[in-house]
Amino acid sequence: MKPLFAYALAGTVMLCAAFGAQAAGEDPAPYGNYLTSSEVPQSRPGSFDVYIDPPTGFAFVHTPSGWTFTRKVPDDSLVLAELRARYNAELLASAAQQ
Repeated sequence: MKPLFAYALAGTVMLCAAFGAQAAGEDPAPYGNYLTSSEVPQSRPGSFDVYIDPPTGFAFVHTPSGWTFTRKVPDDSLVLAELRARYNAELLASAAQQ
């Protein structure tokens, strides 16, 4: 029984390593990219791109039938904090240009 277990364990480890290596080489987001407000107009229906409105935290997905509200992102979310920081930097940059 011990050799059978060892072969099964070795096979499982090799499969996990093979699938992990394949996943590591792939694009982490082949669809469903996070968009900024300036990129929203270029998004095409069915791309499953995600837009999170920084001031409100509302998340939308671009489905084949159009933009669909999905949820409100929690205020303590790191993704929302990063988007709000980027949004505030864009506002400051546009204010400085005027």
